Formats: sequence, C-alpha cells, structure tokens
Amino acid sequence: MPVLIGIDLGTQSVKTAVLDDSGAVRAVAQAEYPIDTPRVGWAEQEPQTWWRATCETTQQAIAEAGVGPDEIAGVGLSGQMHGTVCIDREGNPVRPAIIWADGRSAAEVDELTAEIGRDRLARLTANPLAAGFMAATARWLARHESETLWRASTLLLPKDYIRLRLTRQIATDPSDAASTLLFDVAAREWSDQMVELVGIERSLLPRVVASHEVTGTVTRQAARASGIPAHTPVVAGGGDQPVSAIGNGVIAPGALLATLGTGGQLFSPAAEPAHDPDLRTHTFCHAVPDCWYVMGAILSAGLCLRWLRDQVFGGLELDYAALSEAAAAAEPGAEGLLFLPYLLGERTPHMDARARGVFFGLALRHERRHIVRAVMEGVAFAMRDSLDIFRAIGVSPRRIIAAGGGAHNPLWRQVLADVFGTPLAVVHTREPAAAGAALLAGVGVGVFPDFQQATERAVQLGDTVEPNRARVARYDELHELFRSLYPRLKDAFHDLGAAYEAAPEA
Repeated sequence: MPVLIGIDLGTQSVKTAVLDDSGAVRAVAQAEYPIDTPRVGWAEQEPQTWWRATCETTQQAIAEAGVGPDEIAGVGLSGQMHGTVCIDREGNPVRPAIIWADGRSAAEVDELTAEIGRDRLARLTANPLAAGFMAATARWLARHESETLWRASTLLLPKDYIRLRLTRQIATDPSDAASTLLFDVAAREWSDQMVELVGIERSLLPRVVASHEVTGTVTRQAARASGIPAHTPVVAGGGDQPVSAIGNGVIAPGALLATLGTGGQLFSPAAEPAHDPDLRTHTFCHAVPDCWYVMGAILSAGLCLRWLRDQVFGGLELDYAALSEAAAAAEPGAEGLLFLPYLLGERTPHMDARARGVFFGLALRHERRHIVRAVMEGVAFAMRDSLDIFRAIGVSPRRIIAAGGGAHNPLWRQVLADVFGTPLAVVHTREPAAAGAALLAGVGVGVFPDFQQATERAVQLGDTVEPNRARVARYDELHELFRSLYPRLKDAFHDLGAAYEAAPEA
C-alpha cells in the first residue's frame, strides 16, 4: 500500500503526517519552536531550527506509522506564507527568516502603496500590501540591511527552504508566490513591474511550478537526516492556507473555510481572480490548478489565547481546557469587556501593522473568566469583520466549514457560530495542512487521479453547530461596538508607535 508524507511548516511548530492511499492519516508528529522578537513588532525564526524540527517529526511519524521505505510514494509541503528566507549560493541562510508576523516594514508598506497607488497595486497584484510580506520585507532589507541582499542569492518562502534541504532544488509554487506581492496573481507568474517597483533583482526569485508538480527527489544526505528514503519524489507544495483548504475539502467555489489557528482566516475559492476594490481582503492563487481564492486574515487568533496562557497566566499552570472552562462560566459579552486581538498589528480589514491589542471596558469586577471569554469573543469579532466584507462583495458560500485548533474547542466553536449567525460544519481532518500536503503529493505522483477523488477519500465533516439565536442578536450589538473601536484608536496606535520608534535604545 503506497503512503504519502505531508510536512506542514507552521508558525509555532512543524507537523508531519503519513497518509495511506485510502486518505487515512496513519501517524502525525509535531515539534515546536519559538518566534524570536528581537524588537517590539519584529518576528523572526531560524531556518536551521525549522529543518531540525522537520527531521525530528519525519523520523517520528514514519516510525509511528510502521511503514517500510518501499511504501513511501511521495512528499508534499505546506508552509507559513509571506515570509522571507535569504539564502546564499550554497543554500545557507544569511540571516534569520523574517516571517509573516513581522511588523518592521510598516513604513515601507506605506511608502510602496503611495508610490504605486492603490488602483495600480490592485491591477498588478489584486491585493493590499502588508508588513511581513516579502515585497515589503525586501524593501526594508534594501534600506536597512543592504549587505543581506548583497550576500543573498535567492529569496525563498519558508516551506521552500525545507524543499531545498530535502532535494537541493530551488523552486516555489503559485499559491505561495502569490502571497509575496511580487506576483501577478491572474497570470500566475512573477510580476516584472512589481519586482522593479520594489527595487530588487529578478534573479533573486525562484522558478515557479504547479503545487502538485514533482520538483526533485530526496538526497542521500537529507535521507540520513529525515528518515525519508533517498530518491523519494517531492512536489512543490503550497502556502498553508490553500493546502489546508485541500485537506479540508475546500477545492471549488461554493464553500467557505473559517480557520482558527495561530492566526484566523476566512477562505473561499473563486473561479476568477476577482478582488475587493477597497483592498481589505486578499486574492491569491489556490494550490488547485486554475483556481483562486478570496481570503480575510487576522494576525492573532489562537496566538491570543497562547499569549494569555503563557504571558498573563504563566505562573498558574493553566492549560487550554482550564481556560475554556473559566470562559464558559462568563456570560456572553464578558460583562462589558471587549478585546481587540491586534497583538501583532492587523490585516483584514485595517491593514495596519501599528494596531495593538486592547482590553476595553476593564473593571474591578472582571475576573479570569471574563478576560478569557473576552479574548475568545474578540477573535470571533475580528473574523466577523472579514465575513461582512465577503458578503458585501458578493461572496455568499453555500456552507461554512470550521477548522483549526480553535474550532475543536467546543466553546470557541459555539462563540464563532453565534458571532457569525451561521451554522458551522466542523471538519474532522486530522492536521489538514499536513494532510493536504500529502494529498498534493498523492496527485503529483499518481496515487490519486485528481483533487476531487483525493479529497473525497480523505475528508470527513462532523456535526453542524447551530447558532443560538438569542446570542446572535447580542453579539450583533457587541460587534458594532467592537468595530467602532479601531477608528477611534487608530491615531493613538500610530502616535504610540512613532514615540517608541523615536525613543533611543537602552
């Protein structure tokens, strides 16, 4: 029986899944790593750390699945999007990777958007530019670390560094390249105009191949480190959002995927690369050929709860189950406490790297239960902002599917259904990004004839969560108040950021 390996390089951990040709997940292994923040608003990771964690998980998953080397038919990749890995001619990183959550390029975003113009940016890329995107990061490097670009031979996206380590081949795919804002989303190729406008050399960008196309095979050196047999085919893979969508069965127009992971995303496939004229959402290439998707993204979703657990309640040894139990004891609305989940700035709808997290309405009577519930509700309200934009531009999916770690929390899942005012079908795919990467490999090496049959075998939907109608009305009112807070605070966010940036380093 042929088996497939899917590797998902996430923001906080890497996960490796082993699938068989029935679509069943045979094993999953995970290894965590930190986000380095050398300055407020910065977010970096060491690519070598990614590789070590990847090898740890591939060895563990293969051993747990109990498969022989002759059974492994292919490897697929999924990865955190937007980030920048600068490598030299030997394939070595010349500095830590600057990942999607990094906000240092906020000034470059403003500058490039002003230089290019919003309308022209929409025509060239179908997207707004945000801090942490490769285009903005490359402009920042050119201005502040010119020696880095001088030493770099190629700018890679994070999962493409893992392919490089596996195969010694340099490449990317349309779904990940689209997230750089250096890509022509409609033509599915690098945009020479954007490359010139950003001010980098075209030679820094890798070749682009279809997500399911085989890009190389595992080298002997990588085989020794990873446990994946030498000469195993490796497909291009894709960005974590479109690959997760494959793992959740969202491969064609008509469905919407709401993901509560480290960040939060709403994702809906589209037959054409249509975009929001106000550039509040993203339009990128799907990992499925000749398909695109519209996405709203918030930077901090599950990350907010992790921050609350580790940084605020760190000395209390609370796990997520205990936090959820506390939140369930609070009434909807957390007795007047609202939370703006902008710990890393925000994308949809504000596209503002200088936005910051806020507890609004904090009073002496508020306890741990109110604080945890406010965080859960604040994330749901921020995702509701995206859903309202989708509805306004005519994206009306026939069904909404909930996924991600947060969607498996019964309370948070119910809060999301109540805030959306819409039933949610929960998908039970185990580790959908890693599973989707394996399905990409399966299509690429011929284990599955096409994406439709691959997802039919692998994806199972669970029960539907119905919204509580009384709470829907209450949350509608609270969302209006939530939505009004950012415009009132925007200038203060920017003044605070400017004051910090102007302060001398200690």
